[in-house]
Amino acid sequence: MVRVGQPPADIEPTPEFDRLCMEVINTWERGELPFKEAIAYLSDYHQEAAHSHHIPNQGRAEHLLGFLQHYRGNLNTSIKHYERARSLYMQAGNRKRAAIIDLNQGENYRFKGDFTRARRLYRAAYEIANELGDIRVQTIASVNEGLVLLTTGQPAHARHALEEGLRLSEFWVEHLDQLPSLLCEIYHGLAEIHLGEGQPAAAWQMALQALEAAHHGNQPLQRGYANRTMGEVVAKLGGAPDEGFSNEPDEYFRAALDAFKEINAEAELARTMFAQAQALAKQGRRTSAARKLQQVMIIFTQLGMVDDAARAAEAQLALL
Repeated sequence: MVRVGQPPADIEPTPEFDRLCMEVINTWERGELPFKEAIAYLSDYHQEAAHSHHIPNQGRAEHLLGFLQHYRGNLNTSIKHYERARSLYMQAGNRKRAAIIDLNQGENYRFKGDFTRARRLYRAAYEIANELGDIRVQTIASVNEGLVLLTTGQPAHARHALEEGLRLSEFWVEHLDQLPSLLCEIYHGLAEIHLGEGQPAAAWQMALQALEAAHHGNQPLQRGYANRTMGEVVAKLGGAPDEGFSNEPDEYFRAALDAFKEINAEAELARTMFAQAQALAKQGRRTSAARKLQQVMIIFTQLGMVDDAARAAEAQLALL
């Protein structure tokens, strides 16, 4: 693997500008800043960067606007921000940040159900990161591809990609604050794989690992991922294997929903409701499950999450 130094400062956002932007994101992630206010701050920063003709700063503002809109579930708006951010980063000659945009854009297309395009973007990001020696981007690309493979019914390949991401995560030396969220997603994916393979004990251990990662990160997004994983595993097992944990999946799903509501993460709220509906169906509460699935289908459709809407529709049909 070829390693290179940091890119020249003139292709990077200025430290002061990046600090201002990330303070908006961090405050929003802690649930201390409403979504609309976060958007307003970043939009103002983008205007300032445009007036000063600072291309990397413009790219950074567009990048983070895309990030916020993604978690709000405004996928088409997020895609437009990311397209502009990538163009600006490439104008500045910053291939490393362009690769990060490819990762994020892949997530938008994964949520929209365009898995072929999502995987193509992840692979492009991985190749650039490999060339530049960027372990962090390689890790995220591998994990994201694993989640696509899991969704498309390829658990063996998904497991390989997720475990590769877990291995690479051990070599992170910067941006460590981002690691807990990624670990939550890795353990969530591995828990699903273990459940599908009839390995409930292993799935439970993965759920506990997700919960521990969320505890270290202590952010709403991470708490949401971890509690959703716990809810799915407890529902599948029919209870918690260890003392001190609730046997009611709904308790974990409610905790996940509360966490995602703190930051208005609409897409993750809908996915949690979908998981909760599936758990209700397993418990024989078919009427409640059907009502929730109907609600979820409407939300997925409004958000443009075509594949998720189709899966919810299939789940509802199975209850009829």
